Amino acid sequence: MLTPPTACLSLLAFLTLGLADVAAQPVTTRTDSVAVLLNDWFANGTAAGLQAIMYENRDGQHSPLNTAEYPQLQVFKGNEKGAATQVRPQPTLGNCSMASAATQLGCLPRIYMMDPGGNRFLAQQYLSNNLFIYPEHQDYDIGGNGADGGGYGDLLPLNSPCLLISQGSSFTDQPFLKALLSTTAAFPPETQKLLIEKRLLAPTLQAIFRRSNRMVQTAEDYFTGKAHPPVFDGAQIDEEKMVRTAHDMTPAKIPPLVLLRVIEESKIEPGKNFFELASPHPWQLSDTPVSIARILRGNEDEHVMLVGFEKTMNLVKAPLQMRGAVLQGDTRFVRIESQPGGDVMRLRIRWAPPVMTATGLRSHRIDIGVFADNGSSASTPAIISFYMLPNEMHFYDEKGRVSEIHYQTHNPDYGLPAADTDLRWVKVLLAFSMKDTNLRSRLLDQILTPEERAGLQQHYLVLKPLLEAHAAVENNAQRKEQAAKLRSKLGEAISGALKKKVTEKSELSVRDTIEKVLNAIASFHLLYLGSQRELDALAAASPKSTAIADVRAELHRLILQGVLVEQASGQIDTMSPPEKLSLGERYMLRGLNLTLLSQVIFPDVLERSTAPAYVSPRLTTPKQWRDVYRYDPASGALQGWIRYADSRIANFDAEGRLLPDGPQGKSVPVLYLMNEKGLLTWRAQAEPTPVSSSTK
Repeated sequence: MLTPPTACLSLLAFLTLGLADVAAQPVTTRTDSVAVLLNDWFANGTAAGLQAIMYENRDGQHSPLNTAEYPQLQVFKGNEKGAATQVRPQPTLGNCSMASAATQLGCLPRIYMMDPGGNRFLAQQYLSNNLFIYPEHQDYDIGGNGADGGGYGDLLPLNSPCLLISQGSSFTDQPFLKALLSTTAAFPPETQKLLIEKRLLAPTLQAIFRRSNRMVQTAEDYFTGKAHPPVFDGAQIDEEKMVRTAHDMTPAKIPPLVLLRVIEESKIEPGKNFFELASPHPWQLSDTPVSIARILRGNEDEHVMLVGFEKTMNLVKAPLQMRGAVLQGDTRFVRIESQPGGDVMRLRIRWAPPVMTATGLRSHRIDIGVFADNGSSASTPAIISFYMLPNEMHFYDEKGRVSEIHYQTHNPDYGLPAADTDLRWVKVLLAFSMKDTNLRSRLLDQILTPEERAGLQQHYLVLKPLLEAHAAVENNAQRKEQAAKLRSKLGEAISGALKKKVTEKSELSVRDTIEKVLNAIASFHLLYLGSQRELDALAAASPKSTAIADVRAELHRLILQGVLVEQASGQIDTMSPPEKLSLGERYMLRGLNLTLLSQVIFPDVLERSTAPAYVSPRLTTPKQWRDVYRYDPASGALQGWIRYADSRIANFDAEGRLLPDGPQGKSVPVLYLMNEKGLLTWRAQAEPTPVSSSTK
């Protein structure tokens, strides 16, 4: 690649001054357009450069910055590896491309986030001019339970402004690192000096980075999840916009820093509102001025939190406008109450089912950003997160009261290919368009119109020749390059086909139509009961060797929790009349249907994990029961709940005490412990015998 003439002249001018003089060194030896801007600004005295900044690599130079490109930059000489554990006194930008598998410790940010102490350390870094970039690795990828090489969805329990997480694995941190270094160098000298003195470098870099993201198209977009996802895609970085924004930032344009504190909130008690071991997993994950996070593990109808932000920092002598915004989550389950000019905000959060992000990930978290605007610029948000455990489902009645909680719910993923370029989509289209007399085809006939079936078939026929051409050369060692080109062409064609309308008159895309079918079958809660013999026969003939066992395991789980009953004849029925099934019971039957879909009805095209929805054991101990709540018919007061477990029922009062003789009997305290299978269980505790004082 030819070096731009302007870049050559700028670099030559610096080099002729002598490398011994730090002030005479260029900001960067890069030769792109951003480098030209930085070096020219520095030469003219309008950009501060990197003389005050240190770089730290913590992965043993696995993903190192090419520090030769930044001659002014100071480089940390230690050889420490892993997540940072010390706050550096000097302004520091760093990276570490290290992680473990999702079902082990996960990525380094998740290790921090799981621990209240880890979140406090991140805040200390953030408020001390330290900012690190880490890849997510397997903690933010499309899929469910890691089936068929896919991901686990969004496993991050909170969203934090204290670090940056890159989408992907090793080396995906590099574009972020370079963009942050360039932005830091671009600040006017007096601005950079003030940012460092006031410890606002990291928050200001975050504000610029997020506002400059290519996903942010309008000013209002900055106050949405487009600007503040937990994980960022390096392809969305606009480095030139970042450096221009920084270079234009005079001290009067430095954004505020939102500082929060929890004034009061709903309290939940172990054994009464949630159930864990005697040393419970933390539900208050983060309590820092810039990151507050809770696990909504309780059985309360809503979680209420009063937050104060009167200590928000503002270098500009101008009134602040404070603003709360839902960055992620269903707004129906969130209420933000505040008064104009006030310094408190009340949040009312109800447990919410998972949402699908704009990038197609399933996430179990509500994120609320709190912003401050001083008239010149808006802050990076302080973020308040509420995490719903993926293996739980909460249900509510028409009065908004919790009616049922399941503690070991199913993996909700359909098992479709995670990537829209996956070749398996061609087989999916064929399976959904073929006509036959079997159960699969009969179900498709009930859900799809003839035009939709024909539309799916037509899309398959367009892709079929491309698939055959690729298959013809796929295993030919002499035609690897051709195979790679055909593979890429086929992937693009598949991705395009999934986005097209299934028919000219339809409002649904091809992918939407496929998902409509799966959702309709999954929602038919009497599917197994109405076709038990046929489904059992299909399971026996399934190409998946575990199909029979998988279906039986799901049936067994529903029998243990009082949803299904097996008659002496082997016939499976619902415990309640079908027309009186609760929302929770219907949801559990949906899990059975998802297993039937992937293992029995569409075993050739769906790859789904039949295990319960994955959640880190550091956040909860698995429990195989469901609780159905009881309320006084007259007053509406909570009376307690009925627990369905091991094909039995147990009654509890509103304080979480066991009622061994039924709702009207005497209550006894309960101890929660882990059994030999690693599952949470409980047992009644004998009341201590009162000690009577003896008299003489």
